[in-house]
Amino acid sequence: MVFINTGSRRDVNPYSSRGGGILSSRLFRAISPKVLGALSAVVAIWLLAIALVVRENPEIKKEVLSDIAREEALLKGKLRRGRMRAKEWLRNRLDEGAPEVIAKQKQHEWDLTQLEDLALRTGPDDTPIHMVFSTDCSPYQHWQAYQFFLSALRIRQPGRITQIASGCTTQEETKAIRKWFAEHIAPLSLRFGLHLTPHFSSVKDESGNTVEYEFFNKPFGLKHWMQHGEGMGIDPSTQQPWKHDTIIALLDPDQVLIKPITGYVSSPDDIFRRAPSDNESQTFAHNVDSPLSYQEDEPHFLVRHGHPLAQEYGMRDSWRKYASVAGPGSPATSVSSNEALVSYAVGPPYVATALDIYTIAVGWCEFVPKVHKLFPQLMAEMYAYSISAAHNRLPHQLVASYMISDTVEDQAGGEGWQFIDAIPGDEVCSFALNSLDADIHPLPAVLHFCHRYGVGDHAFFTKKKLPKDFFSCESPLLEEPAMDIGSGKYLYKKPPFRDDKVQLSAVVEKREAFMICSSIGFLNEAALFFKYRHCDDDANLKKEISLHDLPE
Repeated sequence: MVFINTGSRRDVNPYSSRGGGILSSRLFRAISPKVLGALSAVVAIWLLAIALVVRENPEIKKEVLSDIAREEALLKGKLRRGRMRAKEWLRNRLDEGAPEVIAKQKQHEWDLTQLEDLALRTGPDDTPIHMVFSTDCSPYQHWQAYQFFLSALRIRQPGRITQIASGCTTQEETKAIRKWFAEHIAPLSLRFGLHLTPHFSSVKDESGNTVEYEFFNKPFGLKHWMQHGEGMGIDPSTQQPWKHDTIIALLDPDQVLIKPITGYVSSPDDIFRRAPSDNESQTFAHNVDSPLSYQEDEPHFLVRHGHPLAQEYGMRDSWRKYASVAGPGSPATSVSSNEALVSYAVGPPYVATALDIYTIAVGWCEFVPKVHKLFPQLMAEMYAYSISAAHNRLPHQLVASYMISDTVEDQAGGEGWQFIDAIPGDEVCSFALNSLDADIHPLPAVLHFCHRYGVGDHAFFTKKKLPKDFFSCESPLLEEPAMDIGSGKYLYKKPPFRDDKVQLSAVVEKREAFMICSSIGFLNEAALFFKYRHCDDDANLKKEISLHDLPE
């Protein structure tokens, strides 16, 4: 499956191939048609005379044909050597550190052909795209990184995809993550990469004291990759990325790609957040569902310089309490509550040009230790991102349908649950478990399994209880839930190792069922893909891991 142009128009895409030839086209328009006709006639007569001389003189003809044959032989030799070098490079790239993997390689529907891989180097209109996600070096995030790469492989995500791994504190950790990547991820695509950074979970605050916070890795890792990563780099004279037009998408490792992310959102199902019109009060400005974007009456949005895009999150304007960390007079300190709601209540996926995301990353790294000192909680790094974006006057286009994660009704921040709510209840689990195809039912771009999900007595999913060796030949698969969850039959959930039941509405039951079935279904398919490529016929295919019954 090759990525299909989603319909972005060249005249509105600043990253499409330039038309070029402006000077030459003006020159030709200035030349008289009569002059062009005369020049053409002179050239034709000249070529005819040469042909007659060559035909009448056998020696000249023989010499010309000999030169042509010699050039053809040289060209064929160059092409043959070029193909051999390309094949050798590809072979070395694929089997680096893992010759036994290539020997066992089999064809799977997720596998890419070389032609497909080449076609996916860029996005629509040859837009350069680079998707990154941040992890540490623990086995817990090995499997998350693997599933992320596989989700990108499955949907044919265009552009490069790089794991930014921070904090490999020992040689053993570094060797292990490099080996895992070389054996299990690098062979999947030439576009997949790994970037290792120093340990950033401990940083010094303004007083010189060391502060521990695991999510320092995200901003500091992103900045390090943009400065030192393969194909990246900063121009020392401008302090801007060399490839400033590249679209950068920043996601989390516990997110599953369901649809490609290109920086161009054009689905009629997507919901963009907008500022209020003149006849609307401030009260109703937030969460106004609208298909409108920056162009009148056209349901699409194009990421470009000064116009990043992100999923809307439910933190509303709470980051404003800490905007003072940006310093007196910072634009972040003068952002209104309404402006914060419609432009800065953001979270991953973040999508921006390299120029904009690097500008944000620099401020993000500066502000996050200060925010964490005032607010030492999980959301500190997200608040710091919003503060940096506001400080640099980079309001985001919020998309309220890009991702699903939190199943509660009446969310403070919108998610793409309207897609799931529209699926018939008696088929929601079967569809999520066995298909997860946006061509069958409209779906958001990203599934974010960062919560605990449960329906009934036993159906349950949480990433924290998944065995770290799940992607192995010996590990069994996940136990599948009953196919009728989400149908309205189980309006409760029973948390593990507790006697009480939590009541659910029919809407929440369907949403919880979708998250359970889609997570289990995709992870089982990913595990089967691993076994198909790396295991013998005795690989464990039993579906018997019950996350509900595993110890916390």
